[in-house]
Amino acid sequence: MSWLKNLKPGGKPEPEKPQQETYPLVARQVWCAVCNAYTTFTRVWRRAALVRKCSCCGMVFEDPELLYKHFQPACPHCREPLEQPNFDYGFCDRCGSKFELMEGAKPGLLPNKRQRDEMDKHGKSWSYS
Repeated sequence: MSWLKNLKPGGKPEPEKPQQETYPLVARQVWCAVCNAYTTFTRVWRRAALVRKCSCCGMVFEDPELLYKHFQPACPHCREPLEQPNFDYGFCDRCGSKFELMEGAKPGLLPNKRQRDEMDKHGKSWSYS
């Protein structure tokens, strides 16, 4: 009955538990544009909260809401695309590329550092060729 502590004078409220940022999901068969084939994605998850730390460079975002005001939020340091809350994501088991997975739509590639560097070098969108 921890809620009684909040009602007692001088009772200390319990500290808020950190919110779980992702939830694991079951594996799926998904079209991978990099492999050009249907492959199994065993590492699949749903983003539940805003990204507060970059998974690529480790930069901690002091105000992530500000980054999410942009159409495609990205880390200001390394340009890693940030995951959107309530969207599903997964890694291809063959090539390791990360995709945004939406029911009834083609998976969207979230390019990693190597793929972004290749895009910048050639000045075009990424392709599997």
